[in-house]
Amino acid sequence: MTKSSYLPVWLAFVCALFWGLWWLPVRALESSGLDGAWAGTAMNAGALPVLLLLFFARSGRRRTDLRAMASGALIGGAMVLYSAAITETTVVRAVLLFYLAPAWAIGIEWLFMGRKLRWINGLALVLAVCGVTLIFRGQISLSHWNLGDLLALLSGMCWAVGSALVFTGPDIGARTLGLFGCVGGMVIGTALAFGTGHALPAPVDPLEPVMLALASGMLYIAPVLVATLWSARRLNPTLLSFLLTGEIISGIASSAIFLSEPFGWPELVGSALVISAALTEVIAPKPSVS
Repeated sequence: MTKSSYLPVWLAFVCALFWGLWWLPVRALESSGLDGAWAGTAMNAGALPVLLLLFFARSGRRRTDLRAMASGALIGGAMVLYSAAITETTVVRAVLLFYLAPAWAIGIEWLFMGRKLRWINGLALVLAVCGVTLIFRGQISLSHWNLGDLLALLSGMCWAVGSALVFTGPDIGARTLGLFGCVGGMVIGTALAFGTGHALPAPVDPLEPVMLALASGMLYIAPVLVATLWSARRLNPTLLSFLLTGEIISGIASSAIFLSEPFGWPELVGSALVISAALTEVIAPKPSVS
């Protein structure tokens, strides 16, 4: 890689560190009365004004495309599913289950993008699986799963498919993709909230969640989402998914500090293994495609 080609790599990793702190505004919104999928939906709504401004401020012809709309909706849906998972399970479990996404991404590239599998792909998957197993301390049977675990798993799947569509689809700009992602996330989040029995809440002080949603959406979701999608256009889905495992660093560390969630040697070693899996994709030669 040239120096300039490393820019999307580093940007994706920095975005991952920010995504790892997403649970903070999600839990803040939850405490203000927005539980389940409503927290993520509200944050997307808060980001909408900024993304609309960026969309209409763009010079030239504003292009839209059904495939791009689908990719944005899937990315937005992954975000909302993940935010809902955080409210239903521990941050550690949500983060690690979401980051089975690289496995789905490798499968997608192999089945639909002509990727030739190599030994280093197997090494990356083995490292990731071992890391997840350690984080869960060996308790990965279905009997230990809850709704949040399922939502986190589905979130990773949506992300893998969405990022593949972004990478292979027409280049309509990260700002436009961000807008589609935001709107898609709001629609999917609303459907998920009602589908899981979470009626629209009526907080005692409605100003608090509104201000929290606007602040987190405008200052956090909008810029990080656009930057992530900009990288998604330049990095293959597997590399992007592995890079975003950097979220594990900030997510697990911050949850251990602020929530006193378990963080011992299994979590530490497991996190190192998953991050090592990401590094194998970063340093590996570009995969061959037919």
